[in-house]
Amino acid sequence: MMGGVVSRRRHEVRWPGAVVVAAAVAALAGCGASGGSPSQPAAAGLPGASALPAALRGRPAPRIVLADARSGAIDTARLRGRPFAVTFLYASCPDVCPLIAQEIVGALGRLGADARRVAVVAVSVDPRGDTPAAVRAFLRVHHAPPQFAYGVGSAHALAPIWRAWFAAPQIPGRPESVHTAAVWLVDRRGRLVAKYDGGTPIDPGDLAAAFRALLRG
Repeated sequence: MMGGVVSRRRHEVRWPGAVVVAAAVAALAGCGASGGSPSQPAAAGLPGASALPAALRGRPAPRIVLADARSGAIDTARLRGRPFAVTFLYASCPDVCPLIAQEIVGALGRLGADARRVAVVAVSVDPRGDTPAAVRAFLRVHHAPPQFAYGVGSAHALAPIWRAWFAAPQIPGRPESVHTAAVWLVDRRGRLVAKYDGGTPIDPGDLAAAFRALLRG
């Protein structure tokens, strides 16, 4: 269970249609892609991160309420007061998902004792393949600490979250990985502040520095 997070009710933040289109273009990138999303300006004070479009920056992050693969439940409304990252993974991914997990775990390791003051929420994009057992094995392999939660569920439960975060699910039966692989940053007030573009390597030192900046902010 992540920091006493308890599920209550599902909530989806809806953004204006024009904003959805612009943000989706910026956010979507294939998990196996060789390049990231179109170049975005750097986010001030958050090393390596891209700035969000003005219409998204500072808006409340869409709420995520899901079962945690380890145990208990995830409710990002309960994370207020802690900065956190949101990403979208699947346990059988052959390439970028393991890399993202390693980058995030590496960043948490660089934070030392401060790692307990931040959180990571991964959301499954493969409801069939991401059984709790498969996800727990993935987290063990990558030495993910307790504050690295991984939400699982049915396609019905996951689809509203994919839509709210402009995420594309992994397509069953496709030999290549095609889902969205961005990492979003949320501040202590629960607001969207920046993201690391999908398909682009993340320097764990940069992500750790970004977390520290959000802890100070």
